[in-house]
Amino acid sequence: MIHLLLNADEYLTAEWLAAQKAALGDPEMAALNTVELSGGQTSAGQVLGEAAMMPFLCERRLLIVRGLLDAYEKRMAASKSDVAAVYVEMAQLLEGLHSVPETCILVFVDNSVDKRRGLWKGYVLPASGDHAERRVDGLEALSKAGVVKLETLAAPDAKTLPAWLQARARAQNIVIDGAAVAMLCNFVGANLRQLDSELEKLALYADGRPITVQDVRTMVADVSEELIWNLTDALSQRQSAKAMHALRELRRNDQNPIYLLTMIARQYRMLIEIKSLLATGQNNAFEVAKQLGYGAYPVQKALPLAHQYTFEELEDILERLLEVDMAMKTGADQDTELDLLIAELSVRRQPARSR
Repeated sequence: MIHLLLNADEYLTAEWLAAQKAALGDPEMAALNTVELSGGQTSAGQVLGEAAMMPFLCERRLLIVRGLLDAYEKRMAASKSDVAAVYVEMAQLLEGLHSVPETCILVFVDNSVDKRRGLWKGYVLPASGDHAERRVDGLEALSKAGVVKLETLAAPDAKTLPAWLQARARAQNIVIDGAAVAMLCNFVGANLRQLDSELEKLALYADGRPITVQDVRTMVADVSEELIWNLTDALSQRQSAKAMHALRELRRNDQNPIYLLTMIARQYRMLIEIKSLLATGQNNAFEVAKQLGYGAYPVQKALPLAHQYTFEELEDILERLLEVDMAMKTGADQDTELDLLIAELSVRRQPARSR
């Protein structure tokens, strides 16, 4: 069987592939009958050649091809003609998939396929040499014909994530309170690998009793706070690409734009407070945290950033944050306002020396 994993969650993909390997039988024989190819370093001929090989003392072989379809997408985007080599090679692969033997489990792992292009929709390959013009079926047609199977392994969204985590806990005979599930999902977000790791850590900590909200508070760091600091750090260094990446990661957790603005404003208010204390000569993170009533972690994150701004710059930023807050609450598109704010803050100033 040929499987297509497009834009699949990394953790779910790893689990799915592990299950395929386990189904091969004895682990040593499974290892001997599992092959991985990298798309940037392979070709259609190599894939089909590997697929045609007979398994060794096993019923099936597992062939995992990572990034080949992504590589084709990039080559198609750069191609100026439908007779380019990439279209000929894609035809070799797409037509060759019909002949992959039942003894091979062929898995393509790729980020995405543009459903407007020939790889998905199919295309006409012009006549060349001894070959007449012909229609090449794309992945869409192959999927409908049952030649390939499209596997859906997307991470759950913010609404269904708690149910996924609760089901995960039940499968491992772990009892966790509903409120603790909600808090853990809020802290970690849709990073399934980390969620599973934190669940295991909490189960060991609880030692047989139900996991509670207090356990989560004690054992798990709030990833949203870490991402906010990543955003603030990128803004202080005028790294716009890094800042926008941090904003996208925060949005993955389905956070409300006004909530995100509030968190950003909190960071900058903290920077002003810490900078004021630094001006008195106090620079010990634990003493600063104690005097201001913050945890040691945010203070340690804020200390180097406080040196990047003057008081005037921080006050100007807070004033701008107030303007954006007002705009968000009076009808402006909230996501757009937040995007514009981050773009502005990442270019509006040069990193300053401490004053």
